Amino acid sequence: MSKSNRATPEGTAAYRDRFQGKTALGHFRALGRLTVGSIGMGTYLGLHEDSVDAGYERTLAEALRHGCNHIDTAINYRCMRSEKAIGRALAALFDEGAFSREEIVLSTKGGYIPFDGEPPPNIRAFIRSAYIETGIVDEDCLVGGCHAMTPRFLERQITRSLENLRLETIDLYYLHNPEVHRAVLPKALFFERIRRAFAFLEEEAERGRIGYYGVSSWEAFRAEPSSPVYISIQDLVNAAREAAGGEHRFAAIQLPFNAAMMEGFALTAQEVDGENLSAIDAASRLGLAVTTSVPLLQGRLLKRFPGFLAAGMRDLVSNAEKAIQFARSVPGVSSVIVGMSNDLHAVENLSPARRRPLTEEELLRLFEE
Repeated sequence: MSKSNRATPEGTAAYRDRFQGKTALGHFRALGRLTVGSIGMGTYLGLHEDSVDAGYERTLAEALRHGCNHIDTAINYRCMRSEKAIGRALAALFDEGAFSREEIVLSTKGGYIPFDGEPPPNIRAFIRSAYIETGIVDEDCLVGGCHAMTPRFLERQITRSLENLRLETIDLYYLHNPEVHRAVLPKALFFERIRRAFAFLEEEAERGRIGYYGVSSWEAFRAEPSSPVYISIQDLVNAAREAAGGEHRFAAIQLPFNAAMMEGFALTAQEVDGENLSAIDAASRLGLAVTTSVPLLQGRLLKRFPGFLAAGMRDLVSNAEKAIQFARSVPGVSSVIVGMSNDLHAVENLSPARRRPLTEEELLRLFEE
């Protein structure tokens, strides 16, 4: 296998083949031309402490050994500490020869102004001196005092993410929660900013600094069209086509989905070719991959997983396993991102990989129990 500085179709398929007989059919799936495990590793939670960094480093190695080759982060997670921990862990694993770069799909996000190590004493003064007065962000393009998606800002964020991750290429780069702009801007101006951002990300892909790009949203794909934070997935695809034509690299969306937040699967608020679809179905219809986040609702479903859903998954022991199995069984989802900062939790969270996902019929039957 030839060496590459990014995930490759051949490399990720080889990773899948390592786990033949160790994971069930349906665990590995397509994310565009790449192959990923249906359970990915998330890195959002945790204090700004060295001990948490070390936990993420151990957990990443353990996750890779249990069929998880999709690592998801963001530059602002834990004040860049999550990206840096991933960078150290991957560098050590590559040096050991335990895994190759081609096998691992790395996604990160940009949009929120990040801090380095810990929040500064005066956040407003920091943003003004480091970003506005330096010309990295025009003040009228900064929304909520903390979010931007202009080309110059994104260029700086990608550069810093690559440094933190110790990589040459980010496989999938998400615009992070752009609905904060949609909530305050006229629709035309919002999509003009999206088109500029997409055009720049196409340039970054041409340079080889990213592979593909997407949109990660907490609210936009779970909202009704009347909501100020609603974003049409069809309009995003149209913006990518306007930026780069039919060969654009807009490849994925990410949204929350769990037993308490089912809108991405249940709410038919996205129109595609005159048909109202769920966000997950709309993305699939438009050729986009879908990743979902917070299947455990940041730990809250560990204690209170809905009984009517649990009743249909009696073969699974813990609420964590049931919540992850439920989320990964939704048709059209490539990978479910589960927060993992403890290597023992990683083993439990990845145990559903040894079972086949629920079929669509079995998934719908849960609601009839």
